[in-house]
Amino acid sequence: MAPSSLARGAAVAAALLSSCGTWASAEGSPKAARGGTGGDGVGGGGGLRRNRDRPRRLRKQQTRRKSHPERAEGATILDEEDVAFWTRQLVGERGKGTDSGGGSLPFVPRPPSPPIGPEGPRPTPFPTVRPTPRRPPSPIPPDVATPLPTDPAFATPAPFDTPAPTDAMIQTPAPTDAVVPPGPPPITPFPTAGPPVTDPPVPATAAPTGPCGLTRDERRAQILDNLSVVTFPDAFDVVNSPQRKALDWIVDDDGRKVCPDDGGLVQRYALSVFYYSTKGDFWKQCSAPSQFAPAQIAAANAACTLTTANATAIFPGDVRGSNAWLTPSSECEWGGISCYGPATPKAYKVNVVEFENNDLGGALPAELSRLKDLRFLALERGGLAGPIPASYGDLKSLLLMDFDFNELTGQLPSALWKLTGLRQLDLNDNEFTGTLSSDIGKLKQLRFFQIDNNNIEGEIPKALGDIPNLSLIGLSGNDFTGAMPSQVCDLRPSPLQTLVVDCGLECQIPECCTACVPERRE
Repeated sequence: MAPSSLARGAAVAAALLSSCGTWASAEGSPKAARGGTGGDGVGGGGGLRRNRDRPRRLRKQQTRRKSHPERAEGATILDEEDVAFWTRQLVGERGKGTDSGGGSLPFVPRPPSPPIGPEGPRPTPFPTVRPTPRRPPSPIPPDVATPLPTDPAFATPAPFDTPAPTDAMIQTPAPTDAVVPPGPPPITPFPTAGPPVTDPPVPATAAPTGPCGLTRDERRAQILDNLSVVTFPDAFDVVNSPQRKALDWIVDDDGRKVCPDDGGLVQRYALSVFYYSTKGDFWKQCSAPSQFAPAQIAAANAACTLTTANATAIFPGDVRGSNAWLTPSSECEWGGISCYGPATPKAYKVNVVEFENNDLGGALPAELSRLKDLRFLALERGGLAGPIPASYGDLKSLLLMDFDFNELTGQLPSALWKLTGLRQLDLNDNEFTGTLSSDIGKLKQLRFFQIDNNNIEGEIPKALGDIPNLSLIGLSGNDFTGAMPSQVCDLRPSPLQTLVVDCGLECQIPECCTACVPERRE
């Protein structure tokens, strides 16, 4: 027959108390096992309740025995209520203390229970009571007050006197397996104001040491900008164009190092364009040196003997020379050039450009029209081709235009008739075509007009007789038709002293024409 519930409880209590260092009899009364009446008031009342509940527990035990017939007869079986009861009893005994000193009983680990064997039942081990896990301490040190969480956007910055952080404040807690709920963000100490941060000193950039106080690129850009009113800018983009060569020479090779704001820039540029446009490197005389070194410059100057021979008697006060072109000297001293004298209002402005039989080639550049004070333009006996630029009509000071014995083509530009101060217009022996405009009558100062040996056709204009001071007219070697106008014949014999036409033209000799030239044979 199974032991009574009280006996089982006493045996379990004795085993538990023995493991904790307290003696209890396995055969003692339930009251003694529960700690008597002295303690926390569980002794007497607890026994009565357990007696009243005995039938119900017996039924549960019988049910367990039926469910587990393999357990030995008489083995002590504890149900949940027994465990709860004796657990309360143990807690009471430890609270009272049974050692002589009256203090708390020391905790002694319970030895492992021996396995159940054939020798009989063994005491059922008391179930392990697991302590409730405690939340690990907050990583915020206890000495630092934890602020209430606030919206970071409205967080108030720490005051300026915030103490410097200590090791306790910045100590990192050891990692634990427990899940720690996120706390408020750590308090960041206010940064200590240090010396102002300044940029490292930037070394001063040395001023440009090139000509005119500019770098090469700056000087070139400014010169180009100023010359864009003289030449169409697109011409500077054409490699090997006369304009591009002239610009590069002024910027890089001209020993004179003209500044962008120099008053002589345009004049020097226009003449250098003329040099490159008329194949200056192949002239008979006064070509630029192959290299712009002092020795080569001196040699080129010595080889140049060209002067403005025909204009010297007319303009004896001009500044002139016989230096090679594109040398560092003033352009007024280049061979074939003379300029107004220093005592004149137009001092050092180009006055004369005179070349005869110097093998000029290429074409007449429009830039030459920028020489506004030019009075003599004589380019005789060369190989110039192409038309006369219309811009030459802007040479209002021009007195003489002599392009004879070249290969110029095209019609005579109407702009020529704007040169009302012109005294001599000499265009013979070229390849001009078209007709002779009646606007020629506007040249009231004209004394000398020669257009022989071209391809002009049509009738001779009557307006030619409106020029009062004409002394020579040469019209032969063309394809004029009709008769000489009476207005022209009225100029004979004075002032008109010479009037030469083709023999096929109707003109009375010597009353009107002074001579006729037989028709040319191809």
